[in-house]
Amino acid sequence: MAGFIFAVATTFILVGSTKLLAVITFYGDILVGFPCRLFGGFAFDRALGKPVTLEVGIGPWKKQLVGPAAKGDQTLDAVTQTGTENNVQIVQYPVLLLSGAIKAVGEVSRVAREVVEGTDFFVGRYLTIIASGYIAIKFLHFKVFPDFPPF
Repeated sequence: MAGFIFAVATTFILVGSTKLLAVITFYGDILVGFPCRLFGGFAFDRALGKPVTLEVGIGPWKKQLVGPAAKGDQTLDAVTQTGTENNVQIVQYPVLLLSGAIKAVGEVSRVAREVVEGTDFFVGRYLTIIASGYIAIKFLHFKVFPDFPPF
């Protein structure tokens, strides 16, 4: 009986706590991470000299609203095609470092959210299945077949 109660309590506590952490990290990523990724990425790209692009849509329905021609087009300049930092002036280094740090905070927030959501998924699905299976086996062992095995 103690194992049954322990399995139920552990499942309840782990599922509830991981759901709480998933919600907290989701809102943290929305309020802190997303703006950091958005503005830090924009400022970082501008400090590198990359043009501003805005693409809307998914897959074959993607449409570029702002920016240079598509990547396959030969009209792009060398900085956009290579993506290197060769044209960065020494004066732009503080902006590059600051915007890169802000973008990094946003990326760390995204990775943390994905890790917590993955943990929540594992606990919510597989730990619950394992605990339910354990409870079912113990129920069968003690209530349905109490004298099994006979030795």
